[in-house]
Amino acid sequence: MAVIETKSRSETDLLRELKSGDEQAWSYLSTEYGNRIYNYLRHRLPNLEDVEDVLGETMVAAVRAIPTFDGNVTLTTFLFSLANRKIADFWRRRQTTTELPETLMDAGLSSDSIEFQEVLRRLRPAHLQVLLMRYHVGLGVDEIAKVLGQSYKSTESLLSRARMELRKALDGTHVGDD
Repeated sequence: MAVIETKSRSETDLLRELKSGDEQAWSYLSTEYGNRIYNYLRHRLPNLEDVEDVLGETMVAAVRAIPTFDGNVTLTTFLFSLANRKIADFWRRRQTTTELPETLMDAGLSSDSIEFQEVLRRLRPAHLQVLLMRYHVGLGVDEIAKVLGQSYKSTESLLSRARMELRKALDGTHVGDD
């Protein structure tokens, strides 16, 4: 079995390999991108079981969509767009909301402090989403704009407002007031 040099693999090469059904390429996609999506989902969903379900749905959607994906956006943008759609599907299906204390007490949620998790949970969903995509996932503003289906300027403005809300929350100011 040949060893694939994963660091030098371009997205174009990876996409070509995925479309040809290369098992190593799918394994790479599952590991490299799956871990990033999993970490993103942990902050968007109430518990780890839901995270795993939505991750699975996202990867199934990727398997189905890759053959017709034209590469007009980066693979990262494409996969996170799928993940965001699956998150929206999850919340549409869900009839009740999870109480904040249950979410915070989930020991597997994150290695961050519980106080910081509480601050994140108090942010507006759109602000949390854009902050996670920018600073946790590492997407650029242009990629976030594509994922959200917004203009660059609109996304830049949203990110700025999200940073201000986070600063206020970290300073102890009540979140959500405008």
